[in-house]
Amino acid sequence: MRGFFSLFIQALNGMTFAIKYGLPYKVDFSNATYPYSNAGEEIPTNFWEELMVPQALSPDRSPVYNLRYETYPLRIWHRGFLRSLHQTLRSEIRFQKNLTEKIATLKEKFKPFRVLGLHARRTDHYLEVPSVDEEVFLLKIKKKIQEFDRLFVATDDAVFLEALKRLYPEKVLAHDFYRSNDKQAVHDHRSGKTGLLLGEQALLDCLSLSFCQELILSPSNLSYAALVFQPDLPYSLVESRAAAWSRRKTLLAYLLNRWGIRKW
Repeated sequence: MRGFFSLFIQALNGMTFAIKYGLPYKVDFSNATYPYSNAGEEIPTNFWEELMVPQALSPDRSPVYNLRYETYPLRIWHRGFLRSLHQTLRSEIRFQKNLTEKIATLKEKFKPFRVLGLHARRTDHYLEVPSVDEEVFLLKIKKKIQEFDRLFVATDDAVFLEALKRLYPEKVLAHDFYRSNDKQAVHDHRSGKTGLLLGEQALLDCLSLSFCQELILSPSNLSYAALVFQPDLPYSLVESRAAAWSRRKTLLAYLLNRWGIRKW
């Protein structure tokens, strides 16, 4: 039941590995039923190719399948690493035409404004990393909001979004997407939505964050992916001490590996 951008970042890591060693590759999520596979199908479809233009592989290739965690989506919060993933994204990922058109329309809507972007990952995120109170988000917003025309909000929490609309009725921008009213993740209870639609909505929220001029982010995969799309955006992270410590340990391991001190 992994979130969309957990899978997205995993795919990017796999592509980067393949490019490094000159290997052909194919992204295929038809091996199991994911939250973004359409419900009710006996054989899962590859939802990736519904959103992205598929890679062409020679039919005489014998595939070697990745083991479950070989390309796990480790988040390394380092500008250089983000830029390297961005290069993979630019060279390897093409969105399907209907999605490209939606992205272009959204980008035009953002152009007239100076926008502060907020991603508040709530619901079940405390199961992955220790969470912070929503007051911490509100304080960050309050310090920044006067510098911006609009506040774009990407969140899985319908209640938190409504609270922000009451606080900043003239500034809040948010897409009319499916959100959760409880602690259950959006992709865990679809409420009649197709999995593919939820994946598309996650992508559009993430790309909308990348159209902003500055970001307030959660320690989550969607927040991280927004920086993969625009790795030089200024941002701040709203995170607990435990989450910050975990992030710094991962960053230290990455830097030690780069310096040749630790093999990873």
